[in-house]
Amino acid sequence: MALSEEIYKILDEFGEKVKEDLQQSLRDKGVTFGGNDSRLSNSIKFDITSNGNVISFKLKMPEYGEAVDKGRRAAPVSEDGQKSIANWAKRKGIVGKFAENTLKARLEKQSKNKTDRKKKVLKKPTFDKSLKALTYLVSRKIKNKGYKGNNFYTSVVDDGRLDKLKKDLAGVLKSEVDIEIIDLTKI
Repeated sequence: MALSEEIYKILDEFGEKVKEDLQQSLRDKGVTFGGNDSRLSNSIKFDITSNGNVISFKLKMPEYGEAVDKGRRAAPVSEDGQKSIANWAKRKGIVGKFAENTLKARLEKQSKNKTDRKKKVLKKPTFDKSLKALTYLVSRKIKNKGYKGNNFYTSVVDDGRLDKLKKDLAGVLKSEVDIEIIDLTKI
């Protein structure tokens, strides 16, 4: 077997294992969609490319994977972020339940009010109105408190597998190997 084929084989096995472990880590942390894998989980991929004497391994996932892993500090949410929150709420199917719970809370509050006034007939808010309210509430919470990451990536990558990869590659190359992790979101 040629040297480059052995390296490709090691990197391919490493990539498949990392991908599977990251997807399982997301499942274990509750990042799913209706019992199935989330979009983040389904988008985790890797590429192995060769350019001359340089062989590159790239693990790919959406940028928001970093926020899921590390969390987010308290700060205002952009318009694009609010659109993402609205899309998330639609995908999760929580808008209808939010609308029902909102109506229930309003009815309870109204029933506790002991005035002689005629009570207003309360109806379930429309889907769009409920979506807007839910998006606002989630955005406000993120603005005020941020959110804690779940370390799905960190726990998988920092478990010693990079050292094992170095040893495996060094064994094939019969020389020391340097592994460099580049965070493309910081470039």
